[in-house]
Amino acid sequence: MIEAPPSPEPDAAPARSKIVRRTAWSVVVLVGIALVFGGALLFSWMIDETHFDRPSDGFDALETQIASLPLVASVEKERWVEAPTFSDPTSWMSVTVASAGLPDVLEVACDNEYPDPVTWSFRVLTPASSEVTLNSTSFPAEAVGCPDFGFDAMRLVDQIDRVAPGIPVQPSIWQDGLLSLVMLEDQTATGYTDVLPLVEHADALVASAGLDAGSQVEINSMNLGLILEPGESGDYLALLTALAADHAVTSFWADGAGTPTDGIEKVQIIGPESEHRAIEELIRSSSLHIADLPVRFLEQ
Repeated sequence: MIEAPPSPEPDAAPARSKIVRRTAWSVVVLVGIALVFGGALLFSWMIDETHFDRPSDGFDALETQIASLPLVASVEKERWVEAPTFSDPTSWMSVTVASAGLPDVLEVACDNEYPDPVTWSFRVLTPASSEVTLNSTSFPAEAVGCPDFGFDAMRLVDQIDRVAPGIPVQPSIWQDGLLSLVMLEDQTATGYTDVLPLVEHADALVASAGLDAGSQVEINSMNLGLILEPGESGDYLALLTALAADHAVTSFWADGAGTPTDGIEKVQIIGPESEHRAIEELIRSSSLHIADLPVRFLEQ
């Protein structure tokens, strides 16, 4: 006689149901944790502007074409996307070239077969050992075409070579057509006299850049920061020369035009305490637009 299989225990089905529910909840929790972690990671990529490489044969070919030009010393490039869309790659290329080779490089930058916009940067080495860094005015690039610097790059490079030999300068155009000349490396630990050729020849630099004669000029280095109003270069040069030579001033910053971080336009100076009164009197007696600004002395 064959015995019938034993009947399942009465509570077996509910037990299996509990296991299924627990498993489902575990999966939900794990998915939730993964989503939170993934969202946080994506957010960190967005904040850090993390680059994700997107190589391109066409961009590689453009690099090779540029590198083969005469007087090109080096080429660096990057093509990437960013979170959260991971689309519309940005193409950036930096070229180090002697000034005599810059026209050929710009010609290829203007006319090549790479279909996407490129953000360009050029480090131009001049015969008088100046280094002029030129950057496209928009980043990332917005349109296919020639690099746009906002000024006549070739003429300005030549003029910097003539009037400011040996000075590494990055020119750029700011709001209201202001020509900004930033000294990328200071040649001395203290003092600003090595930058004074930029002050002395500011009007010639504006003309070479193809800008309006009424344009302001910003000079910015580690120890010198100021904005020249039209026609002020001679008086400013005389003031700065006297401050350095006669009163041992090593650093000078004047807000002048522009927006200071603390809301107060002022002149800030590093110089010997014994010279403070004479320094302030010299500034007050000048015809510069900063003559009436508060003067603050900083510790050396």
